[in-house]
Amino acid sequence: MNVTFTIEEIVKAVKGRLLQGDRAVVIQGVSINSKTIQPGELFIAIQGERLDGHCFIAEAVANGASAVILSKRNFLKKDIPVVCVRDTTRALGEVAALHRGRFQIPVIAVTGSTGKTTTKEMIAFILEGKHNVLKNVKTENNQFGVPLTILRLNASHDVAVLELGTNQRGDIAWLSYIAKPTIAVFTNVGASHLQGLKSPAGVFREKFQMVKNMPIAGQVIYNADDRYLEAIARKDLLQERISYGILRAADNQASDILLKNNRSTRFKFQKKEFSLKTPAAHNVYNALAALSCGRLLGMSNPVLQKRLAGFPFCDGRQQIQKAGRVWLIDDTYNANPVSFRSALRTLDTLKIKGRKILICADMLELGPQTKALHESIGRAAAESGIGLVFSIGNYARHITRVLKKARRDVETFHCLTTEELHQRLKDVCQPEDAILVKGSRLMRMERTVHFLKQQFEKECN
Repeated sequence: MNVTFTIEEIVKAVKGRLLQGDRAVVIQGVSINSKTIQPGELFIAIQGERLDGHCFIAEAVANGASAVILSKRNFLKKDIPVVCVRDTTRALGEVAALHRGRFQIPVIAVTGSTGKTTTKEMIAFILEGKHNVLKNVKTENNQFGVPLTILRLNASHDVAVLELGTNQRGDIAWLSYIAKPTIAVFTNVGASHLQGLKSPAGVFREKFQMVKNMPIAGQVIYNADDRYLEAIARKDLLQERISYGILRAADNQASDILLKNNRSTRFKFQKKEFSLKTPAAHNVYNALAALSCGRLLGMSNPVLQKRLAGFPFCDGRQQIQKAGRVWLIDDTYNANPVSFRSALRTLDTLKIKGRKILICADMLELGPQTKALHESIGRAAAESGIGLVFSIGNYARHITRVLKKARRDVETFHCLTTEELHQRLKDVCQPEDAILVKGSRLMRMERTVHFLKQQFEKECN
C-alpha cells in the first residue's frame, strides 16, 4: 500500500488522543486485518457485529503494526504510537478522507437500488482503455470497503470509480464525505433496503445525499426514465446535470435496441452502433451511464464501442449461459423487486423452443412490506410468458400463491428444502427450457445454478 502518514496527521484527522508513542512516527499503510497486516502499517481495531478488533491488537503488533487506533483505552507493552478515539469505524473513514484529499483526479461515485456493481465495473472497464483506474474490489461498497479502497489510491491512478452502498439513513452522506466524488452516477431507485429506508422515496432521499460533498464544477449523471431520479432535473443543483435514458428525452439516449441470438444486445447511441455481450436489455441503461462517463472524460466513440463490446459481465447478475441444451439465467447475487422485474423481462425476451421456468427464493431486507412486495412479483410473473414456477423460502411462497391464483395454467411448486427443489428440478426440467434462478444473497441460490449446470451438462456427455 503506497500510503504514508505521520502520527501527528493521524491524530489530527481522527480527532483522537495519543496515549503513547511519538507523533513524528511515519506509518506505511492502513489495515483492519491483524492476519494480513504488513510491517509498518497502522492497525485500526474495528468493533464489528461479530468480531472485536481490540481482541487482535497483540496479533497485529506481533505481525509488524507500527501504530494502533483503538476505542478501548489500552497501553501496549511495545513502545509504538497508540491513538484512542470514540469510534474506530469513523476513524477509518477520516484517515481515508485525509488520503483522498491528496489527489486532484476525477472520482466517479455510483449508487442506486440495482445495477451499482455492473455499472461501476462497466465504467471502470471502459475508462481503462485510456486511464489507470482504481475501483472497489467486487462489492466492497460499505463503511469499510469504500475507505479501504480509497486507501489504495496512489500516484499512478488518474481516475477512481467507487460504488457506494447503503441500508440505513446516513450511509451515503458519510461515504460521499470520504470519497468526495467529482462525478455522481445514479442508476435507479426502487424497493430495496426498506427495512432501514422505509420507502422508495426514502431510498431516493438517502441516495441523493451523494451530491452533498461534490464540488460545484462536478457532474450529476442520472437515469431520466426512473420515476424518482427524473426529479433531479427539477432540483436546485449547482453541478452540471447529464441525463441518460431510452424512453424519455435525455442528453444521452439509446434507440433501436435489438436482441441477437439470445446472446447479445445491440443499440444505437450518438448515431453509432454499440453492442453488449448479454441479451439482458436492462444493461443498456448501465451502458448509457458508462458511456456518459467515458464521453465526459474525453473518450472517442470508436474506443467506447470497442471497450463496451468487450465488457465481461459478472457472475450471478443475469448471466445468461447454455448448460447443455438448457438456457440458464443466473441472477443469484441478490434480489429486490426492481431487479426481479428486470430478470422476468429478460426471461421473456429469450427466443426458445421449450418452456420458461422461474426458480425464486426470498427477497430480504424489505421490512413491513415484505409480503406485499413478494405478492407484486407474483402478479408480474403472471403477466409474463412463464409456464412453470418453483419457490423456496418463507416469503417466496407468496409469489407462487399469487401467481397460481392469477394463472391456473401455470404449474407451481413450493419446496421446503434445497434437496426437495433439486429433486423436483431433476424430474421436471427438459432440454430447450429457459430457467431463471433468482433470490437474495443469503438464500444461496448459486447452489441451484451449480446443480442445474452439472445436471444438464452431464446429460450432454
